[in-house]
Amino acid sequence: MSGPEAAEALARLHTHVHLFRLLHDTQVTHLAMAEHEEVLAAIAARDPDAAAYAMRRHILLSGERFRRLFDEVKGSDGMA
Repeated sequence: MSGPEAAEALARLHTHVHLFRLLHDTQVTHLAMAEHEEVLAAIAARDPDAAAYAMRRHILLSGERFRRLFDEVKGSDGMA
């Protein structure tokens, strides 16, 4: 991947990277790294179905992790 495709992929990650940086948690880091390894392993195995599944799973799990963190922050400042 190069050129416009790479730039678009990096642009999509911008918000995710900043959220991760601001809400750094070592357990979350290890979970995300393991999920990334599953995606990469499926790509290396040239298994598009497994890669798509692993990526969808990672996105859903990341969303759940961030949602919990946002709920904790929202609860800690007295907002409902």
